Amino acid sequence: MGSHEDGCGCKIARVTGGYDLPDVDTWLVDEWQTGTSVRRLTEALNKDIIESALIAANVEQVDRNRDAVYEALHTDELSNTETIEIQRELERAGVDVEQLSADLVSHQTVYRHLTNCLDASKDDEKTPEERRKTARDTVYALQQRTELVTESTVESLRSADITNLGDTEVLVDIQVVCSDCGRSLDFETAIQEGCRCDSP
Repeated sequence: MGSHEDGCGCKIARVTGGYDLPDVDTWLVDEWQTGTSVRRLTEALNKDIIESALIAANVEQVDRNRDAVYEALHTDELSNTETIEIQRELERAGVDVEQLSADLVSHQTVYRHLTNCLDASKDDEKTPEERRKTARDTVYALQQRTELVTESTVESLRSADITNLGDTEVLVDIQVVCSDCGRSLDFETAIQEGCRCDSP
């Protein structure tokens, strides 16, 4: 994923910046150009916004995953009673539900961001190395975010005396396992060289 275009002041630029979601642009463009629909991209982005809001509010005690919160704030998948229950639960935990709801984006907003702010087109073609770079940027950004979220969660549990740990360091190791031969590869080798199952 990559940084926002200079001068882009649309809702997506403001919201992703406010919720500390870096490197969104390249991810959006690459996923769109490889066939992911704008609606699916919108749903994934909104769920990332929700997850960031829950983490920022330190909402471990809310027994809800981001899918349920998304349904309560942005769809009609839940009953009114379930929606109200989730919203009240979030409010008790310190989440500004009204602001979070307002910050969720529509698929029209995502489409305009892709075509107007990022000047992206479905017809754009990337070289293999450009696609590898995009893959690296996407995965390593998620890896870094996973490390930060895990560190924050462990520290919260440690501070509450829920787990007995000293100072910790979180390492996230990404391995890709070939289903044909069972060989485990690090991510860089997997995208650069593949498995080479026939090699000894």
